[in-house]
Amino acid sequence: MESKQLSFFLFVTLFMYGLFTNGVHAEQVVAAKTSQPEVIFETSKGSFTLRLNPAKAPKTVANFLAYVDEGFYDNTIFHRVIPDFVIQGGGFNSGMNYKTPHSPVKNESANRLKNIRGTISMARKNHPDTATSQFYINLKHNTSLNYKSDVQPGYTVFGSISQGMDVIDKIAAVSTATKDRFKTVPNDDVILISVKRKGSAASVKNNTKVGKAGHGAGVYVEGEHYVVLDKPVATRDSSKVEVVEMFSYGCPHCYEFEPLVKSWSKQQGSDVDFWFFPAVWNKPMKLYARAFYTAQELNVLEKIHMPLFTAIVVENKSIRDEIDLAAFFENYGVEKKVFKETFNSAKIIGLASEAEGRVRNYKPVGVPEIVVNGKYRIGRMHAGGMAEMLAVAEFLIDKERTALNK
Repeated sequence: MESKQLSFFLFVTLFMYGLFTNGVHAEQVVAAKTSQPEVIFETSKGSFTLRLNPAKAPKTVANFLAYVDEGFYDNTIFHRVIPDFVIQGGGFNSGMNYKTPHSPVKNESANRLKNIRGTISMARKNHPDTATSQFYINLKHNTSLNYKSDVQPGYTVFGSISQGMDVIDKIAAVSTATKDRFKTVPNDDVILISVKRKGSAASVKNNTKVGKAGHGAGVYVEGEHYVVLDKPVATRDSSKVEVVEMFSYGCPHCYEFEPLVKSWSKQQGSDVDFWFFPAVWNKPMKLYARAFYTAQELNVLEKIHMPLFTAIVVENKSIRDEIDLAAFFENYGVEKKVFKETFNSAKIIGLASEAEGRVRNYKPVGVPEIVVNGKYRIGRMHAGGMAEMLAVAEFLIDKERTALNK
């Protein structure tokens, strides 16, 4: 009898041990606690959340949060993407312009945390104590990067992705090339638009008003359903509540959202100033932005807008440069000479640059997104869908309308 009891005890013990050691150490998957701060990354490919482990890597976490709190990582890029290995960032702006970091932090890889899929570690040079601002996220279990001994210290793991691993995989799938002396650099910048602590003063206030019926009424919470901009952006008519849609012709979600948001905009009151513009953060988007402003300047936007969307997103036509666009516009009655003169005019180039600057102020995670009155940004991931974006927008319009009336 005692032998059977002992066997059963060993079976249960081994079974429970297996649950906690199947690919991830228990200490790396435990639920978030108040002692484990979280950081929200908003990137041009979507957002993800990182949970830090100060108990195991106190110096590394303090070092990382110092960079976060000073805004060091905002508008940097993931400059190294190696599929089935790591993505790395935290050291360069667009154009591979190096950002000067602070002093190095002492290596803490002896904490024995493993470089498994979804964990974040500090990048460094050959000497173990040379990590500064750059970090990498493991795309698989990279045992070669783990601590083995004081002679082979490995790399310091200091946290893991708690939400949004699908975004990490999306980043890992981008195409790369060699640029100067740097290898595996994304062809199109993957931008860290905003990197902030979860629960910071700008993201924890609650709202309790219920959204309008027909769009999934509910309670809309700052930091959960929408984001408050760090710095309000001036609106074009202060006597109205402004609603701005950001889109791109190369975005399938924007194509899907377009008829929905345009129909919704026609239902708004005269005190709502709705308009839209093409978002710009890479070369293809700038090309499409210039096409948008060219069509607007030539008074053919209404005729060309949806056909251009359809050609790019649905029909997958090759519209990749000025020549392709000139041929497309010609189909709608615009002579190639007229198109080229307008497309390359200082006015159109300036408008595209203004759009790029507006994006830097709004800091969208992707497109389509909506900004209400220069204060609140709404995206699909926060709102929960496209119809939900409009419900949140109505809630915020009412909020701003009340303030405006006062």
